[in-house]
Amino acid sequence: MPAPVGASDSNRLRLLVSTLVAAVLAMLASAFEARQQMVAATAWVTHISAVKVAIAECEIRLARSDWTGFREAATRLDALTEDPAQSGSKPRRFAGTPASEGSAGTLEASLSEMQSDEDRRMVSRLDEMNAARARSRLVFIVGTFLAIVTGIGAFVLLRAQRLQLLDSNRSAHRDKALLEAVIETVDEGIIAVDASRRTIAINAAARAMVGDAFARERLPEEWRTELAVLEEDGSRVTPEAAPLQQALRGQPSNDRVQRLVPAGDSVGTWVSTSARPIRDEGGRVVAAVATLRDLTQQRASAERLRDLALTDELTGLLNRRGFLETARPRVELARRANAPLGLLYADMDGLKGINDTFGHEQGDRAIADVAVAMRHVFRDGDVVARIGGDEFIALLPNMAPSSEDSLLKRLATSLVAQASAEKRPYTLQLSAGLTFFDWSAACSLDELLTRADRLMYERKRARSG
Repeated sequence: MPAPVGASDSNRLRLLVSTLVAAVLAMLASAFEARQQMVAATAWVTHISAVKVAIAECEIRLARSDWTGFREAATRLDALTEDPAQSGSKPRRFAGTPASEGSAGTLEASLSEMQSDEDRRMVSRLDEMNAARARSRLVFIVGTFLAIVTGIGAFVLLRAQRLQLLDSNRSAHRDKALLEAVIETVDEGIIAVDASRRTIAINAAARAMVGDAFARERLPEEWRTELAVLEEDGSRVTPEAAPLQQALRGQPSNDRVQRLVPAGDSVGTWVSTSARPIRDEGGRVVAAVATLRDLTQQRASAERLRDLALTDELTGLLNRRGFLETARPRVELARRANAPLGLLYADMDGLKGINDTFGHEQGDRAIADVAVAMRHVFRDGDVVARIGGDEFIALLPNMAPSSEDSLLKRLATSLVAQASAEKRPYTLQLSAGLTFFDWSAACSLDELLTRADRLMYERKRARSG
C-alpha cells in the first residue's frame, strides 16, 4: 500500500508556490519600474529634442542676421530651458538682446555650448533608457526562469501527489472490497450504521435474519411493521430499546437473547445480540455495530434435550419430572381461580402376566397401547404422564367430581378398543383412583398424589378380591 502524502511534500509544495508567486511579483514590479523609467526617460528625450530644435532655430536666425526671428526663437528657447522639470539645465536669455549689442561670435559659441550640453544629456538619457531596458530584461529572464522551474517543480510534485492519492484510493477501495468479502462470509450477522442511521454494512447472514422487507440503506426510526423483535418472555422490543439504537446512544449491550421474526414469517430466528458504539477521538458516537449470533439450532437442541429429560421414551408421555414441572403451575393457576381440578392415578392390571407369557417386548407394547388409549380419552389441556413401570397419572383441569364415573367408563372402553384394533393376544385393563383438589383445605399436589395412589390400590385390591 503506498504511503500517504506527508507533511514534507506539502511543505515543499508550499515553498514552490511561494517562490513562483515571488517570481511573478518580482517580474511585475520590475516591469512597472522599467515602465516608469522609460516614461521618464522618454519625456526627457522628447524635451531635449525640443530644446535642440530651438537651439538650431536660433543658430539659423543668427546665421541669417535675422534679429527679429532670433529674438522670437531665443524667447522659445528660454521658455524651454526655464522649465522646472529640466533639473540641472542652465537657463539662457537671448530674448530682447539687440543686434547692435550682441556679438554674433559670442552668441554662436553660447548656442554651440548649449547644443553640446543637450547632446550630452541626450546620451545620458539614452544610456538610462538602455540600462532600464537591460534591468527589466534581466529581471524578466530571471523571473521567467524561476517561474518555469518552480512551475515544473510544482507540476511534478502535484502529479506525484495525485498518483499517490490515486494509489491510496485504489488501495482503500481494494481494502474495502476485501473487508466486505470477509464480512459476507462470516456466519454471524453484522449490521453497522453511522450516527445518522445510514447503513455502513449489513452482511448476508444479517439480511437473512431480518428479512427482505427490512430497509437496507438506512435504519428506519420505526421498523416494527417489517420486523418483530421478541424477548425470551415473548414481550416485544421497541425501537428505542433495541441494542443497535442503544449503541447509537452510547450504551453497549452484550449477548442479549432475542427472537427476530420478519414480516410474513411465523417462526423467526433466535439470536444473541451484542452491540457496541464507535467513538471518534473526541469521544462522540459516530457509528454503531451489532453482531447477531444465530441460536436457533442451539435452542432447538436444548429444547430436544429438555423434552427428552421430561418425556417417557416408550410412550411419548411426560415422565415424573416432566409431570411435576408442568402440573405445578397448572395447580397454582387453578388455585388462584378456585377452579375444579382432578387427579387420576392408574396402574396396569396383569402386566407381569403379559411379560411372563408373551415376553417383555409385548409387555412394552402393552404399556404403549395404554398410553394411546389414554390420549384418546383425555383432553389437550390435561397433563398425562407415565411415572413408573406400569403407573400412569393425569392432571385434569376444570373437571367436576360428577364426571368421575363417565371418565372411568370412557377410559375402559378405549382400552378395549385399542387392544381389539391392534389384535393383541392380551387384554388392557387399568385400576384407577380419581380424586379432586379441595382448595379450602390447602391441599398440595403431593398430598393429592398420595391420596389418588391410595384410592387406586384400594380399587386394585377390590378387583383382585
